[in-house]
Amino acid sequence: MEKKRIGDFLKDEGVIGDREIGLALLEQKATRERVGDILLRLGLVTQTELAQALAKQFDISYIDLKHFTGQKEALSSLPVQFARENSVLPIAVEDGTLSLATCEPDNSKVIDLAARISKKRIRCVTASPTQIQKHIEKDYYLLEHPIEEEINQQLEHAKYNPQDVDTEKLVRLIIMSAINSRVTDIHITPTSKTTQIHYRIDGILYPFYTFPVELHPRVISTIKVKSDMDISEQRKPQDGRLSFDFLNENFDIRVSTLRVAHGENMVMRILASTEEPYSIRNLGFEEDDILRVKDLLHKPYGMILVAGPTGSGKTTTLYAALREISAIEKNILTVEDPIEYQFPLIRQTQVNEKAGYVFSSAVRAFLRQDPDVILIGEIRDGDTAAMGLRASQTGHLVLSTVHANDSSGAVPRLKDLGMQDFMISSSLLCVIAQRLVRALCPYCKRAYESGEQEHQVFGIQPGTTLYAAVGCPRCIKTGYLGRMMVGELLVVSKDIERLISVGAHPFEIKEKAIEEGMVTLRGDGVRKILAGKTSFAEALRVLR
Repeated sequence: MEKKRIGDFLKDEGVIGDREIGLALLEQKATRERVGDILLRLGLVTQTELAQALAKQFDISYIDLKHFTGQKEALSSLPVQFARENSVLPIAVEDGTLSLATCEPDNSKVIDLAARISKKRIRCVTASPTQIQKHIEKDYYLLEHPIEEEINQQLEHAKYNPQDVDTEKLVRLIIMSAINSRVTDIHITPTSKTTQIHYRIDGILYPFYTFPVELHPRVISTIKVKSDMDISEQRKPQDGRLSFDFLNENFDIRVSTLRVAHGENMVMRILASTEEPYSIRNLGFEEDDILRVKDLLHKPYGMILVAGPTGSGKTTTLYAALREISAIEKNILTVEDPIEYQFPLIRQTQVNEKAGYVFSSAVRAFLRQDPDVILIGEIRDGDTAAMGLRASQTGHLVLSTVHANDSSGAVPRLKDLGMQDFMISSSLLCVIAQRLVRALCPYCKRAYESGEQEHQVFGIQPGTTLYAAVGCPRCIKTGYLGRMMVGELLVVSKDIERLISVGAHPFEIKEKAIEEGMVTLRGDGVRKILAGKTSFAEALRVLR
């Protein structure tokens, strides 16, 4: 029996179809690449999807290394040079067997050599090639250079001799520690006696380090110099940026200063390389909502909006939506600020306000480019809203984001921008409203029985098994590991279209949507609490 090809497994999972396979085979005639490599190069599959398909093809496990922590015994089994050259990562050792993450499970030469070097049996698992390479560099480096120990040594020295501290080294260690801890922002805040360093992880600020306030001016000056800021100016706010290299990866860091009571407060935002895009299926939607969204994305015209506050994952959802639309058959144009992920088969442009290229002017230009689908990064003003609605009424599918508290709140937001009721009602296909909640760490979460508070707030029956955050080394003792979407999907039915057209109150629109089967943000939050994906406390924080 002939072994199934990788393309067949991807097709079985619904990742690609005959069109994508046909294009890959066409490209193969010219390049002689492997089909999987072609699909990856064209952006038709992600590395994760390819690794998962490989796992099925070879009947082995797939591992997501996103939150993986390297194990000393496993790493010590193979030298870093071997791991780097062959793109393999030692995962764990159990009963004399070494688990090895690889993107080439059929490479018997490498596997046999790994067995001889480690003197252990080898069990292969698949993982994303990028994740494997990142972890090879990070895990082996941390094995030899424990960052936290080095920082603590520096801070211990600072207690007695603050003037002798190498601030350049200290700053570098703090940034490295932040990157390793999944930090988005570093806060450096002076008080009367100490300087406090807080890390923002998964949207929450945590205190991490303190050092004598005498050291503060030198630390701030060191960062200012690297960020091309004026070190002599300490009264006025300043903005700067620096480039930071860590383990063969470049990080763009934006720096901001603000004068406060005891000196200059500094915030450093770490802009890491963008993760590969999600699919609609793994965003967090229930199965019936997935089918509805997919159906709407195949409509020939109309507008799909994603609503939520800043930092709620709206762009992630837009990118997931784009992946559901065939870039082979349709001309897709985007205007973004900035471009966060590049799709090889999609025409992406970036806002340039200095050159007069803004969202509204981009859409105006797009209409002369024979588009099928238009993505507008954000509807910020009346001109952009008008151009987006006009495009959706002239035979184009328009995807965009808007700031609104919930799905029905998107309608008054468009009206505030000068749009008329009949224009909105005749254009809008659906609104996806969303928030981000922290996901419970699967390694340390603790089961408990719900009580009266859970019942009063979310209607959860007392005695229901729920899970609470605890904290362990894998989640940096926060109890949470990453974030997930909580969302509601408002599909504009005939009845809702009529309500919008007559200027109905958002409450009426929402009530009708619930009557038609919409699960609210709070309702989806409850589903995720009951499923053990997040905690009651976290849902309460975000959805109260």
